[in-house]
Amino acid sequence: MKILKYLLYLIIGLVLIFFAIGLIKSSVSYGHTLTVNKPIEEAWAITQDESKFGQWLEGFKSIELISGERNAVGSKTKVIVNPGEGQDDFEMIQTLVSIKEFDHVEMHFDSEPMNFEQIISFKENDGMTTVKTDSKVLGKGIMSRAMFAIMEILGGAFTKQETLNMENLKKLIEENTTDYSTSSSR
Repeated sequence: MKILKYLLYLIIGLVLIFFAIGLIKSSVSYGHTLTVNKPIEEAWAITQDESKFGQWLEGFKSIELISGERNAVGSKTKVIVNPGEGQDDFEMIQTLVSIKEFDHVEMHFDSEPMNFEQIISFKENDGMTTVKTDSKVLGKGIMSRAMFAIMEILGGAFTKQETLNMENLKKLIEENTTDYSTSSSR
């Protein structure tokens, strides 16, 4: 009988720790930086080319403009992603918060379990371009906050995903053969 009592105390303790993590760590912040031997105009163009999203964003399925003008502050798009094999697709509504050509793009994503904020910034030095992400996931409830915090603490899930996406982007930029020179100007 004592074993059951201690087992119950252990389970209650673990549940309390789980919820405490969600209260203490309400968001997960992460990012990644890469440098490519390409001009900033080309790196920028590739990150903005929706036809290439699936080549660097793991799980990306589609993007559809739902309000506003494409690439205008306040515009909204519906983004469909698949988090992994055997999992259902899920939808996020992306709002463009800020954009300055060849400098940065700031986005807010809203989905059922979370809000997600991301800034992608660009800097050029001697023909080399540095692309940096700063990302933050905020769970919408105590369960998702705790789950996201534990996913990052125990396995670095969000950091690993960001690293994979950014390394895919680096490869895509470095191997690019599309001429973007007529699509934008400084």
